[in-house]
Amino acid sequence: MIRLCIGFGALLLMSACSVVPGLNVRVDQPPPYEPVAVSKNGAVTEYLAQVGDQVMGYRVVEISGRTLAQLRAETDIALEPLGQGFDAVRLDRAADEYRMGPGDIVLVTVWDHPELSSPLGDRNDVRNAGRLILSDGSMFYPYVGSFTAAGMTVAELRVFLTDKLERVINHPQLDVRVAEFRSQRVQVTGDIRQPGTVILDDTAKGVLEAINERGGLSENASRRRVLLSRDGQSITLDLAAMMSGDRPVPNVALRAGDVIHVPDSSNDLVFVLGETSNQKQIVLQQGKTTLTQALTEAGGLDKARANDAGVLVFRRPNRLEAMPTIYTLDLDNPLGLMLAGELVLQPRDVVYVKPTGFAKYNAVINQLLPTISAIFQIDRLTTNR
Repeated sequence: MIRLCIGFGALLLMSACSVVPGLNVRVDQPPPYEPVAVSKNGAVTEYLAQVGDQVMGYRVVEISGRTLAQLRAETDIALEPLGQGFDAVRLDRAADEYRMGPGDIVLVTVWDHPELSSPLGDRNDVRNAGRLILSDGSMFYPYVGSFTAAGMTVAELRVFLTDKLERVINHPQLDVRVAEFRSQRVQVTGDIRQPGTVILDDTAKGVLEAINERGGLSENASRRRVLLSRDGQSITLDLAAMMSGDRPVPNVALRAGDVIHVPDSSNDLVFVLGETSNQKQIVLQQGKTTLTQALTEAGGLDKARANDAGVLVFRRPNRLEAMPTIYTLDLDNPLGLMLAGELVLQPRDVVYVKPTGFAKYNAVINQLLPTISAIFQIDRLTTNR
């Protein structure tokens, strides 16, 4: 029995130096390297440390009404600018006049002169009745010859042909329209039901119209962001805001040569870890997902093990020069519960619920029980001899 007690005591000493399996996160201490400076400004505490030639650190923010309002303002500012040349679709005015290009088929009608309107006699066949703008931008028309049509609007082409035909026809009356739009194309790629090409015509089209024209988003597509590439520049658009109307975000008007890419939802995950009923990853959808919703989807806090006053949200910085942030929240009081319902989660956030001290003690005991039982059996066999 003495050997059993000695062995049990030695195991307790070793367990005091060991790490219990699972996460054991603390935010009240700086990282395990020599800190350079620690600053505290109200609810925000910054931890800085020298690592080689770099200064690294993180900040801890206690969630309150004031810090929550500041967090919303920072998020809105970060999503604001689009960049020069990325204009929104304007529904309050007509679209800019379409300028024709190679591949477009133009239908020209000259009243009282069917031989010029449909030289092959069938106006129902647009390909034969219309005039193709060639790859070099030129178009042929009787009594006019070959000329550069690419870059012209319908009105400009009408004026040009009328002026040329006046030499052979008295007071010619012309009607010009684009029978097939084929020159201006936009590529839609990624998690779309029908990836492919969208043809721009004489109506205004934005990112949302292009996605809808290709069948909409697939099941695994991101509902939060879409990438738009133009002239070697790429921007990220807030698709969730555009589709939900939660915040005014412009539906960018498209230009020929644009590439729209819809990523999958792998970067829209939130990870819920620690003492919850189910540790899981949650895919952020089109609407806002709050901390309360995430915890509820994970089955809520573990009643026996969770520390209600120790709920943490880890957030990576949205800029290279910024520090990662750890948000702390106390769900042990009514105000904390209210704030959890207002704290909107961002992609790649990690929600962690700390264990209680008693839960840690139970974990240590559960680790020791198999070894203690083995020592007890050895001691009993030895004693029986």
